[in-house]
Amino acid sequence: MLDTLRSWILAICGTALIWGIGMGVAGEKGKKVLGVIGGFAVMAAMLSIAGDVDALGIGMYVDRYRDEAGEIVEEAERQARGETSFIIEERCEAYILDKAGELGVELQGVTVTAKWSGDGFWYPDRCALRGVESRELSRAIEAELGIALENQTWST
Repeated sequence: MLDTLRSWILAICGTALIWGIGMGVAGEKGKKVLGVIGGFAVMAAMLSIAGDVDALGIGMYVDRYRDEAGEIVEEAERQARGETSFIIEERCEAYILDKAGELGVELQGVTVTAKWSGDGFWYPDRCALRGVESRELSRAIEAELGIALENQTWST
């Protein structure tokens, strides 16, 4: 009986923990899906001791939902990384255009490419500038954004 109670409590806690982690990292769409799946899984784990519910069957469902929640969390993390790189690129492009305006450099456009570091974050790595080359702007980009001169491409 004590083993059954212990297993029951562990099933509830494990399900709720995985559900909570998934909800913390998931985007809006992921939270909706996880809300339904996680709620069902926790409720099933709680009811497993009360009725004639097969404990092995519940374990199978919990395992299946845990796997699905893990996949949703992985997808949410991939999506968050992609959105973060886009924001960094966009803000760096805006900075370069503003800086060019301050320096009186006419640019027809700029594209910044972010790169994933081994330390787990995005950083601006390269930029392509369309306009007449300006050493002053290139140095400002290198100093402020950390994009090395050799990673700056100018075209007219």
